[in-house]
Amino acid sequence: MQNNVLLVLAVVLPLAGAVFAYFGGRKRTRIALWSMLGTAAAVLAILTVLLVQSARGGAASYTNLNLCVLGLSLYADGFRALYAWIAALLWTIAAVFSFSYFQNGKNIPRYAFFTLITLSSAIGVFLSDQLLTTIMFFEVMSLTSYPWVAHDETPEAMRAAQSYLWIAIIGGMCMLMGMLLLPQSVITARYSAGIATEGIDSAKLMLPCILILIGFGAKAGAFPLHVWLPKAYPVAPAPATALLSAVLSKAGVFGILILSVKLMGEVTAWHALIFWIGVITMVLGGLLALMAVNIKRILAGSSMSQIGFILLGVGLYGLLSHHGGIAAQGLVQHMVNHSLFKMILFLCAGVVVMNLHQVNLDDVRGFGHGKPLLHFVFLSGMLGLAGVPLCSGFASKSLLHESLLEYIALQPDGAWMYTGAEWLFLLSGGLTLAYMLKLYICLFWEKPALQAIKTPYLSRASAVMLGGMAAAVWVFGLFPSVFLGGIANLSAGFMQAELPAVRYFSTENLLGAAKSIGIGILVYILIVRGLLSKKTEDGRLYPNYKPAWLDLETLVYVPLLKAVLAVIAAFSWAVAALPDAVISGIRRALLHVRAWRVPMPGGNRFTCAVGESLNSFVAFLNKTALKNHPTTIDFSCALAAGNQEFRRSIRRLKRSVSYTLLLFCIGLFAVLSYLLFWVPG
Repeated sequence: MQNNVLLVLAVVLPLAGAVFAYFGGRKRTRIALWSMLGTAAAVLAILTVLLVQSARGGAASYTNLNLCVLGLSLYADGFRALYAWIAALLWTIAAVFSFSYFQNGKNIPRYAFFTLITLSSAIGVFLSDQLLTTIMFFEVMSLTSYPWVAHDETPEAMRAAQSYLWIAIIGGMCMLMGMLLLPQSVITARYSAGIATEGIDSAKLMLPCILILIGFGAKAGAFPLHVWLPKAYPVAPAPATALLSAVLSKAGVFGILILSVKLMGEVTAWHALIFWIGVITMVLGGLLALMAVNIKRILAGSSMSQIGFILLGVGLYGLLSHHGGIAAQGLVQHMVNHSLFKMILFLCAGVVVMNLHQVNLDDVRGFGHGKPLLHFVFLSGMLGLAGVPLCSGFASKSLLHESLLEYIALQPDGAWMYTGAEWLFLLSGGLTLAYMLKLYICLFWEKPALQAIKTPYLSRASAVMLGGMAAAVWVFGLFPSVFLGGIANLSAGFMQAELPAVRYFSTENLLGAAKSIGIGILVYILIVRGLLSKKTEDGRLYPNYKPAWLDLETLVYVPLLKAVLAVIAAFSWAVAALPDAVISGIRRALLHVRAWRVPMPGGNRFTCAVGESLNSFVAFLNKTALKNHPTTIDFSCALAAGNQEFRRSIRRLKRSVSYTLLLFCIGLFAVLSYLLFWVPG
């Protein structure tokens, strides 16, 4: 359907709801929460209509060439309508949970305002039909989700928010540079019509696509720009953290899919790059989660690891080319599964935090005693995430493993590297089970660290939502061909893949799952129980063995960024000083004129000249109009002192992070203004 107004309404409605939620919430807090819930539910209803239409083969589209100079294009086919619908559904669930979580919270109107704007931009990303539209909504989403991380305004939250903003701005600048290097025909081409790359050298597309990949990969939490993720997830409110992991990380994956499927489909080097980024992210995330002792930090590392599994699938889909149908099914199914699992697990963590106000394992130990519903919900999410048979995670992980084995079998040479990747795949699956067992046994089987909670620990509405999601894990796992297969079939058009028939419970798949489960049990017994925890009379303790200095951002990125900024500052100073040095040299060499006399300490030639002029004028006034009350101020000294204080203030400002971020924002605003208003259409 051409120019379907429902597409625009799904994007615009949250913006109107955000304004109402903020101003209404300032009068009464619950107005903000109800506005957030009502708006999310209305968007869900709109997207349900679009999803049903797309499932019947009737994709909806909207194009307006008068917006943003180069136009705005939205499209709801199977995959995009599905993920926009999932985003709205999870937003609605998070809004319901917010009533319990924010009973005594602060900054709730602000939280509701930015949550709804982020919903609008996330829907815009998933429904976008051209690269310009995708990146525009993606950048808005990156900036409006910043207040989630800074919500509590504690020093830890502000530090994490600073890292989040740094990565978002640097990623945005890289994406902008990548766009400027792409041909305009690629930027404005519609995904649904196909991006014509014939006649364009793939080598020329590699650099701009890598620059754009930096922005999308940073939001997904992929190595090496994952540094914000372990810091931001623990400090953000639980509903926001659930959405960061379940939805916003998938917006990054969606962008990477656009690059891989629509632009770089025939470039093997690109797909190999995505594959190995996925492998590193998968393993490193599992190790970070295994070492963590903060309940939300464990889940943050887990999110990073599962994104690695998905990126591995994206790379395999491209490497297998026409044989990539199984990989396409596996990566799409694992995207949906991961959104489901992380929504369950982060909301369970939110239940713990809002009751105990603690996040360390030693403080939350035994909280789940006597809470059968929470036990069932958490166990469902854990088993699904670990890929245990009969849970939905088993189906998607098995397809990813099967596609990796297929690619190894097709390799005449160099298969040993991908055989090693397969063992890392199995190891990462084992790490998933190990760190989730660590968390599960600590919460539900260890001796309680605190007295039991007597009041209701969870509202009835939240319990229904969590119970429904937990049931979905088992329904999808027991009938994968119906539900997960249906999701894959719905996404086939967007993925440009032919989907072969799949045997989910084949002997090979069950054997692969058994290997990962066996590795996970061994890691838990030998490493978690043997090295990373110790038994005491009061219960098992989980010391933090990770050194405080072991942080990639502190060790590498901050010094590197400071060095780059120092080089830029030195170059700028050299360029600014060059004309003055040239003129002074010409005066000495050709005119034999002495240089200006040495200015007053702290001043410069300008302050010296102005000061002497003012002193001469004041001397004239002292002999005439001010003869009876002469002025004794030496303006050369006064201006020199003022200049020295001004330079000292500027040096302090330039050393601050705020100044650097301000320059980034000014530059980004200037370039975007140029693109929007001065570039001809």
